[in-house]
Amino acid sequence: MLDHVSRFIGAFTGLAIGDAFGYPCRDMTFEQICERFEKKGCLRLAVSGKTNTALFTDATQMSLFTTDGILWATLSQGDEGVNYTEYVFYAYQMWLYTQTKTVAGEEYTWLFDMNQNPYRSKLIKTKGLYRKAFSEPINVEILSRMRNLSYGKITKPQNTLDDTGAIKRVMPAGLFFNYDTELAFRAGADFAAITHGSPSSYLSAGCYCAIIAELINNKSIDDATVAAIEILQTYKGHEELLETLQKAQSYLNDPEVPPLVAISHIGTENKAVHAFAVALFAATLFEDSFENAIRLATNHDGQSDVCGALCGGILGAYHGAHFVSPKWLKKLSYLRLIEDIAISLAENSYFRDENDTDDSDNFDGVPPSENASNSKESKGLAGLKNKFKNKIKGETEPISDSEPELEIGNDLGSSSE
Repeated sequence: MLDHVSRFIGAFTGLAIGDAFGYPCRDMTFEQICERFEKKGCLRLAVSGKTNTALFTDATQMSLFTTDGILWATLSQGDEGVNYTEYVFYAYQMWLYTQTKTVAGEEYTWLFDMNQNPYRSKLIKTKGLYRKAFSEPINVEILSRMRNLSYGKITKPQNTLDDTGAIKRVMPAGLFFNYDTELAFRAGADFAAITHGSPSSYLSAGCYCAIIAELINNKSIDDATVAAIEILQTYKGHEELLETLQKAQSYLNDPEVPPLVAISHIGTENKAVHAFAVALFAATLFEDSFENAIRLATNHDGQSDVCGALCGGILGAYHGAHFVSPKWLKKLSYLRLIEDIAISLAENSYFRDENDTDDSDNFDGVPPSENASNSKESKGLAGLKNKFKNKIKGETEPISDSEPELEIGNDLGSSSE
């Protein structure tokens, strides 16, 4: 069985590669993608002419900062627990600073004062992350307006946004709270609701994190999806997402419909429900081929970078680090940083004890940390500090560089049909 560190690294690197693969195709139709790249679509990872590396978007950047917020909260928690959502919000203000050189208000300047903030963020010290990433303007706009911790909550949404700006950054919640799938769902939803108040948006994020949590615990993609949908149906406003996921499932069961045609019917608007369903569709259809799954997730009329990132995260969590295409990984910007962040999150995470039947209360930003340390397989920073010194043990067989490329045009049909 894969160790947890391999799955954590796989999830992060898979997300970053999917993001980078889809970045050049963003906001393009499949026809435009074929015109710009090859007649059958974008089949190879593009690299920057300046850096000769594959560049990622704010999907990867903000996922790293989500992790930073979780780690900060974990290291800060006392006997009464800590509000993880608040720390993630602080981390987003730090990300906002890397992109705009400003924060929402002077009440957040202490984040950058070593005398007031003892947490030493590795990300805020990484000068390369200050390069402005391609980002959702709405994230920058909303975070810039959130004075005095006025971020959104599921119980008190700030807006009705349903785009992909939130779901693409929440995967670390699924990793960290993997020991309790309901908690992972709620954490992902809460982190998304910071900026996006539509149930379709934050429930998509929660569902995605629930799947990630199940995959970390050696569940199949199909079983993980079933578990996530069961939780989804307990939340108000789940109907749109449920209907979209059911539609995607129906096309998985119908081999007569070409995948690109199926994706056009699932939905390609800039909506969280569509990006999530398309990514899950691609990951399930090509669960044994990372490269072909990413090609499908990014070659269509929808949000290529977000779909690629979500798909890559699913497959990386499912198969582990060895499954993410080595020939693509060696081209990825900041690979070592991404791997180090993944390892840090694993070192500070709890892992499921299958003999533990204690159910957590609904996540409200504060997990039941006072009980978790005694009932889980590992005990956070203190118990895990030396446990994962080796990055990946076993499961290191790379995918052959000669894996056949998927021919988007012929094998997947036409999105215009």
